[in-house]
Amino acid sequence: MTIFTGKTEEAAIAAGVAALNSTRAQVTTKVIKPARKGWFGLGHRDAAVDVVLKAVAAPAAQPAAPAQPTSSASQATVTEPVPQSTPATSTTAPDKVAAPRPQRTPAQNRAHREAAIEAVQDYVLEIVTQLGIDATVSAESLGHRQVRLAFETEKEGLLIGKHGRTINALQSLAQLFLNHHGAAHVVVELDVANYRERRQATLARLADNTAREVVATGKPIYLDPMPSFERKQIHAALAQNHYVTTYSAGKEPHRAVVIEPV
Repeated sequence: MTIFTGKTEEAAIAAGVAALNSTRAQVTTKVIKPARKGWFGLGHRDAAVDVVLKAVAAPAAQPAAPAQPTSSASQATVTEPVPQSTPATSTTAPDKVAAPRPQRTPAQNRAHREAAIEAVQDYVLEIVTQLGIDATVSAESLGHRQVRLAFETEKEGLLIGKHGRTINALQSLAQLFLNHHGAAHVVVELDVANYRERRQATLARLADNTAREVVATGKPIYLDPMPSFERKQIHAALAQNHYVTTYSAGKEPHRAVVIEPV
């Protein structure tokens, strides 16, 4: 096995062809590791390709042409009459129809999704390492289109950040990574030490206490800015409350939930 590397599979193959002093048609190739572009310079990996010369088959012997019979007598040249050709009817070739793009099978879709999830684990773990946090990460499927990346570390507070800003920022980057790598339908959630469950309980209490204050004062209250998935939890917590209504106001990243009396 002769392995050559390059920024892309084609670059690795070109390196192998040049090293073997051959042409592309004279070699066989097998991708050992596909190239990975990475994201913001992180998670990049060169392609690794096995390039091997094809076996050259010996040319088959050409059969000898049969000898033409010779005659001592002079041969008369006979000229055959040339038939009159009829004018060919001009026809216009039909326009070529582009072949439909082949659809991936369910198994191929599953393999593509699993590869993207594996890549995003490497990506976020590399960022966490650069933040000076020693951690491990594992993936857990929460459904066909949702995955949870759970961290284990002794620096839980540093990874979570004030009001969850660090882990929320990492989660946004992870979602952008999946979108960029063709897995936009997969929703990713980052968690550490059951922070998400504890945060959801905190938001539910905040929604209930704020709704009580709004009813008592008759005035709307603006909550602190939150990411969209936390705003949805506030809306859901008060969806059955008939005394208040909720909506979001402002622009990202300062968009906040407003709770006002009905």
